[in-house]
Amino acid sequence: MKKKLALLLTAAMLTASLAGCGGNNSGSGGSGDSGSSSGTEAGTAAGHKESLIIGTDADINNLNLQEQQDATNNVVLKNTHQTLVFFNNGSQGDDRFVPCLATEWEFTDDTHITMKLRDDVYFNDGEKTPMTAEDVKFTLDMAMDNIVASALKGYVQSTVIDEHTIEIEIESYNNEFVQSLASVPLSIQSKKAYDDGVEDPYYIGTGPYKFDEWVEGEYCRLVKVEDYWGNDLPETDNLAPGVAETIEFRPYIEASSRVMALQAGEIDVCVNPPINELQYLEEDENVTVYEQTGTRLFYFAFNVEKEPWNNETLRQAVACAIDRNAVLEAAVYGKGTLQTTILNRGLWGFYDDMEGFDYDVDRAKTLMAEAGYADGGISTTLSYASGAPYEQIATIIQANLAEIGITATLEPMETATLKSECVEGNQELFLWRWNEDSKVDFVYRDLFYTGSGSNYHHYSDPKADELIDAVATEKDPDTRLADAQELQTYLVDACPQVPLYIANLVIAYNKNLQGQYFYGGGNHDWRHAYIAE
Repeated sequence: MKKKLALLLTAAMLTASLAGCGGNNSGSGGSGDSGSSSGTEAGTAAGHKESLIIGTDADINNLNLQEQQDATNNVVLKNTHQTLVFFNNGSQGDDRFVPCLATEWEFTDDTHITMKLRDDVYFNDGEKTPMTAEDVKFTLDMAMDNIVASALKGYVQSTVIDEHTIEIEIESYNNEFVQSLASVPLSIQSKKAYDDGVEDPYYIGTGPYKFDEWVEGEYCRLVKVEDYWGNDLPETDNLAPGVAETIEFRPYIEASSRVMALQAGEIDVCVNPPINELQYLEEDENVTVYEQTGTRLFYFAFNVEKEPWNNETLRQAVACAIDRNAVLEAAVYGKGTLQTTILNRGLWGFYDDMEGFDYDVDRAKTLMAEAGYADGGISTTLSYASGAPYEQIATIIQANLAEIGITATLEPMETATLKSECVEGNQELFLWRWNEDSKVDFVYRDLFYTGSGSNYHHYSDPKADELIDAVATEKDPDTRLADAQELQTYLVDACPQVPLYIANLVIAYNKNLQGQYFYGGGNHDWRHAYIAE
């Protein structure tokens, strides 16, 4: 379906000082880093291609910000829209979340946050409608009626103090509420566009690009905003104008097709190139292959409501039977990092020093006996999304389980079907992945808290819930860190899932690409990228 977007062409106390949305695009590589993130200095883009074409491994499926939470969509939307707070993946500590559309904020007490807004921002609606506190209140209130409400957990209401000041009320103190406002689906939208009955009002943003055309399955094209409000900002500021005149996202679902398109010059960037074809790309003098430690965790998991997987000792036996080194080699040719904990690398409080369950078949058989299954005799089903790397992972695990008397029938299915089955609790064993690079609560609460919609393990434990709440609300940093380490150790021992590996970020691109800003989980920022000539 072709959608011509003509309307866009026509029509803790925390106080952060104004430093620009994301500051300088710089990083040193490594875990939790932005990787190859070369800042654009004034004049560096003097000679460049008009377009930047990115070959993606998935198609866009929804561009209504608050009705989706898909990374594929968000990578597009962060070019056209902007958030109150910016997640600066290349930094740590207080520099990790920095001002964007908000210039500063402060907890005036445990449940009230006062935010100051920029006074020079306007929407790309053809009328230069100013962004004000009314738009912020409208956006946050609207979010509570959409699927992104989980990102605003604890939000009560907003009060407009003046045109560029807003007070946000939350139920109780939360260490990561402000960080939630960096979520792309919470980008500030135009209240006027909705009030005026504009068709698809969610397309209107404040970013340096706006939508031109989306042809599903073929491309989504963005065009540079010529009268963008931030045109006079320095190019080292992430709020600065874009560089390429157009950015185009083209889906190439078949991995080899992306490789051929890059080598033929049809695209400038190949997202997630197939590992088994990297050799050909590395030999191409016109292509750069970049790799760094990633943040996306692939794991094997149990539906703990299904017998016999409600038996914790049996789950631990299975964990000891899985040869994670073999899984890593089969899945990504060793391009990843094994880990024991359930938390994504790079996140605050990451702790990987618990004993865990290393590959040990003898220990696995001992635990099988303790669980009441000395002779095995278990038949089960392992569900997973069709295709790589899940096919390879499933085959290895199937053979591993056979060694301890568990017969696993492999059940591949479409990703959407698998998700639905997991939500309904119809699966027994399953493979999944989770990427989070900014908020620990999006791991703990989403995956393990009683009743969470993303808790596909259907795991429920009052102690785990108590520790998850403590990590979210504890103000003393030492106590909070101790709680985080206890929580991770507790969840690893309870074993609702077996962490397998963190996949490396691997991306290939035209050797003349400049201004790129990579995220370890793939949520890349293309606003300042271009192909030098």
